[in-house]
Amino acid sequence: MLSPRSVDTKTDRDVLLEFHCRINYESECAWGRSNPYEQYREKWFSTSQPESYLKDLVESMKDERTIAEIWEDGNSVVAYLWVTFTNMPDYDISIAEINDIAVSPDFQRRGIALKLMVYIEQQALERGANLLRSGTGFENVASQGLHAKSGFQTYSIRYEKLLSPSNIESR
Repeated sequence: MLSPRSVDTKTDRDVLLEFHCRINYESECAWGRSNPYEQYREKWFSTSQPESYLKDLVESMKDERTIAEIWEDGNSVVAYLWVTFTNMPDYDISIAEINDIAVSPDFQRRGIALKLMVYIEQQALERGANLLRSGTGFENVASQGLHAKSGFQTYSIRYEKLLSPSNIESR
């Protein structure tokens, strides 16, 4: 039986970093995922990004509305959620933003992520949100499918270009 518990950034540190690194990799662009995951992971862990991520997570948890949870089934870690809230007083709205949603590979393709989306929506409403936002990578088809099944609509498109002298000179 799935049950949530609040994240403890000290005791859950390794689990959180693994989830977040995997989420980053799955949402990378093609050139960002040109190396296998293990090489990406090794590089990511050698940067300041893990500590920056943990700092942001800890800071966000000062807001009592933040959802930062590990979902477990017995002793197995099944999933992780991180949702933050932003008030937009000039528009009289509160936005809940899904920063991370991930299901452990051993538990994927069982409908868990869709159940977590429903849970997030319920919690966001209870915590005063009027709008739920989330993002994913262009090539993260599984995440895009989850968002579509959950009723999300595209509201923004971002572009990225890998720079090199040859692609500037070719125009």
